[in-house]
Amino acid sequence: MTDFTEDEHDEPDGYRGPAHVTVGAHAPVIVDVELSGNFEPISGRFVWRGRVRELTRALGLDDATVGTELTITTPDGSGVARVSGLDLWGSHMVDGVTRPPFPVMEDTEGLL
Repeated sequence: MTDFTEDEHDEPDGYRGPAHVTVGAHAPVIVDVELSGNFEPISGRFVWRGRVRELTRALGLDDATVGTELTITTPDGSGVARVSGLDLWGSHMVDGVTRPPFPVMEDTEGLL
């Protein structure tokens, strides 16, 4: 896994590494995630999305179909995301629903 550098200008807001993921009533599982986000000037809000790897294997079954909400917890916080699809490798693609589970740019205008 690659660690993000401390230089805020070289890397986008995001997180890559292990996270606790909770789906419905299932116990949390630890899986690798890749999350990133950016400010969308047209909508005027911060949006985040990402990939959750090996979720089906960790859960033991595929309860995370498109539209399923899951909670992602990283060392920096928790956020809710919705499954938007599967990629070719079986990873779950997610779109953030709440504030992201990683630090974001400074919110000087109350947009986050």
